[in-house]
Amino acid sequence: MKKAVIVIATLLLLQPCLMATRPRLSYGLEWGYAGTFLNTWQYNYIYSSGSRIIDNGHRWWYYSNGSLLANVGMDLGEKVNLSLYSGIHGVYFKRRMIPLELRARWCPSGLQNNGLITYCGVAAMFPTAPLRDISPRVNIGAGYRVKVYKATCVDFLLSFAISGDHGSIEDPDTSSPVPAQDITSNFTQYWSAGFSVALNF
Repeated sequence: MKKAVIVIATLLLLQPCLMATRPRLSYGLEWGYAGTFLNTWQYNYIYSSGSRIIDNGHRWWYYSNGSLLANVGMDLGEKVNLSLYSGIHGVYFKRRMIPLELRARWCPSGLQNNGLITYCGVAAMFPTAPLRDISPRVNIGAGYRVKVYKATCVDFLLSFAISGDHGSIEDPDTSSPVPAQDITSNFTQYWSAGFSVALNF
């Protein structure tokens, strides 16, 4: 009986601490613009003549993209948030993907205060068009958080991202797509810089 009373008393005394560290549910929306400025690729395939082509290269090319994302997550303490993002994201010309991104955000001044915000995210990208192979994406950013009301904040963010893809490979003789069984390697990367505004609750 004494042990039970001690345990209950200890829990009652620790209750404020436990409540203070309990994760808080968060959610929000993010609107973004991204400029894709570099395209790299690694191709290894056999085309219609029976010869093998190995092609590794890059191209500097600017293309504008937009994104609309929603997130749900948890505040892990006063400065760190872990959230899951999804929505629609443009990565290149007529190439849109649905990301499933896990993002960690850190606010040195506190999640519900004005101040610096930084983040890092990793995502699996699901294309909305043919060639639906899932690709990776890495996204890092920083900006400034403005507290609007209680737990409502607006973030102004600058970011840098590298998005992977598996594009269509065109046969140099027939101009038709190379069959999948003739492709040994097919990986493309899109490098981009962006600006976004996020509303978080």
